[in-house]
Amino acid sequence: MGDGVDVRPLQSLEEVRAASALFDRIWQERRVMGAPLLRAMAAHGGQVLGAFDGDELVGALVGLIGLTEAGRPVLHSHITGVAPEGQHRGVGFELKRAQRDWCLARGIEVVTWTMDPMVARNARFNLHKLAAVGTAFHRDYYGPMDDAFNRGDRSDRLEIRWDLPSERVEKAMAGSPPEPPERGVELVRVPPDYHDLRDNDPDRARRLRDEAADALESLFAAGYLATGFLRDGAYVLERP
Repeated sequence: MGDGVDVRPLQSLEEVRAASALFDRIWQERRVMGAPLLRAMAAHGGQVLGAFDGDELVGALVGLIGLTEAGRPVLHSHITGVAPEGQHRGVGFELKRAQRDWCLARGIEVVTWTMDPMVARNARFNLHKLAAVGTAFHRDYYGPMDDAFNRGDRSDRLEIRWDLPSERVEKAMAGSPPEPPERGVELVRVPPDYHDLRDNDPDRARRLRDEAADALESLFAAGYLATGFLRDGAYVLERP
C-alpha cells in the first residue's frame, strides 16, 4: 500500500504551486486553493502535506488548526486530493497516515472533515478503512458549488470525526479496521456510483439524495452515529 510514495510537508513556492495546480486539475475549477494561501499556511504552522512518487506530486492535503469549545486543539482537514494516476495505489491512505502522525506529534488528537454522503467510495474509505465516525449531517452545507463534483447539486455533507489515539483507529492504521455490529443498527443505503447515476438519471439521483438526507437527518437527531460502511453501499448507524 502506497509503495514508493513519500509524504512530506510542502515548503517551497514551487511545491505549493504544484499542489494548487493539482487541486485545480482534480476538481476542474480554477484556484480551488491558491498558491499564496498555501504558502502562508505552510510557512506559519499550518498543515500542507504532499505525496510524491519520485519527483511527481500525486496527492496533497490541507488542514486548518482550531480549538474545540473546551479549548482543546483540533485539526479540520479541509481538502484531500489524489491525482487520477495515483488512485487505487494507497496514496490517500498514506496521506491520512501522515496527517495523523503530524497531528499526534503536535498534541492534536482529533481531526474532523466533511464529505458528500452520497459518494460510496469515500464513505467506505473514511468510516471503514480509517475507522472514523460520522457525527452529524448538514443539508446544503456549503451552498451552491461550481466544481466538477458538485456543480448543480445540493452540497449535503456528513461531518466526520477521527479520534487519532483510539483503539479502533490504531487497529485500522495497522490494517485491521473494525467490522460493524450485525444487531442494533440502522442502515442507510446510497448508490454505488452516485456521480455516474447523476449524469445518466438526474431525477433518480436527486430523489435518492433526498431520501438519504431525510434518513441521516432523522437518525442523527435521534442520537445515532455512523460507525461503518458496508461494501454493498450502506451506512451503518448505531447508538453510542
